Amino acid sequence: MITLKNTLENKVLLTLLLALVVSALSIQNLVFYLQPSTSFFVFLAISPFLFRLNKNQKSARYGWLSLTFVVLYFFFKMQLVYFMAFATFLLFLIESNLGKVNALPLFIILLISPYSAFIFDVFGFPARLLITEVAAYLLSFIMDDVVSNGNNILINHNVFSVDPECMGLTMVGYGYATTLLFINSLERKFNKKVKLHKVFGILILATVFIITVNLFRIVVIVILQSPPETVTHELVGLLCFGIYFILPMYFVTKWIIKRTKESHTISSKVKDSKKYLNIFFTITIIGCLAYYNFNRDNYRHIQVDSKSGKVHLAGFDKTTTNHNVIKFINDDALIYIKPSCHFFGPDHSPTICWKGSGYEFINIKLEHKGAYVYYTAELQKEGEILQTAWWFDNGKDKTISQIHWRWKTAIGDEPYRLINVTATSKDELQHQVNQLIDENLFKETSLATLSEL
Repeated sequence: MITLKNTLENKVLLTLLLALVVSALSIQNLVFYLQPSTSFFVFLAISPFLFRLNKNQKSARYGWLSLTFVVLYFFFKMQLVYFMAFATFLLFLIESNLGKVNALPLFIILLISPYSAFIFDVFGFPARLLITEVAAYLLSFIMDDVVSNGNNILINHNVFSVDPECMGLTMVGYGYATTLLFINSLERKFNKKVKLHKVFGILILATVFIITVNLFRIVVIVILQSPPETVTHELVGLLCFGIYFILPMYFVTKWIIKRTKESHTISSKVKDSKKYLNIFFTITIIGCLAYYNFNRDNYRHIQVDSKSGKVHLAGFDKTTTNHNVIKFINDDALIYIKPSCHFFGPDHSPTICWKGSGYEFINIKLEHKGAYVYYTAELQKEGEILQTAWWFDNGKDKTISQIHWRWKTAIGDEPYRLINVTATSKDELQHQVNQLIDENLFKETSLATLSEL
């Protein structure tokens, strides 16, 4: 008995030691990738409550998965892939030494990744505009003179702004965290084991309910005319979250888990993974993570774009950043041409980059120039207001649709670059946009020199 206890304690200590070694070897590569937010800490806080450990069953499955990510990182050079190799290796250490874990920790890993924040921010942006439009449509049945304009709802010339917090990552994070806690609690209650695809399905339903919460929250807030940072505004948010998310999500999750046939049974027979395979995974993956970390400058997802580099705009000073972003600046305007991305990669969204510089997006709108559509917004910071516009451009085609440019890139079309124009006034912004949006900046020959600017 004492020997078994000592063995288990040694395995725990060894697992913790290896985890610390891997973390130390990977921290430089991840320090600028992991950006703690409210949702990040929420997911970390609930993670201990989501682990279910089967000490009688060991597995090397996450070793295979981690090794796959290690290989993929060599080709894709995405920090997400490195992060997943690191995180799944930690799960491998747990499963190969202490016992097999349930599926929920894998979802925690996915959700704390900044790539999740990127997806919610980028795709949540057009979703917020759509929710604003739908909310205005619903309000038109009970109120007169209701119009949606970008992220604003106009009622009798009074403006109600749908801010990012109304469809923000924090709300999404709380929703997903609550859902995972429901799954874990109901699994224990009914002694069930929910498979990965069902967890995915439940989280998709959670997304639908989160959108519903935000829609009705906006409608009620506008009806009550409750401005931000008031008791009524916060109370409406809490009530909508309780009525339109917590209640339906709990009963739907309960119904799905009760219908799950597979029970969570713990075998009395110890099933261990192969010792030599575990040693191979441990040495190989630690070595690769260390190598990538110490050579991280050679494994950055930075596109080399020769066409963007040849663009010249008369009247602007041109510089190129370390990330191959082309910057044009004069006294009245700032123009960024951000490098092309793979269809699966991040896109240097202004909604992320400008926020990182401390600016807040307000008065977001869709504008038209001939057949083209582009976004405009005001950037506000400490009393300063700038005008900005952006779209995706591959020379032949211009779009604001994430799905459109990613699909076109995936099927081999000319890569898209993000064009972001910022000016000190609306007139200057419109002037610059008019010049750029009709131009093919990325011609094969005679690359653009816009003398009119």
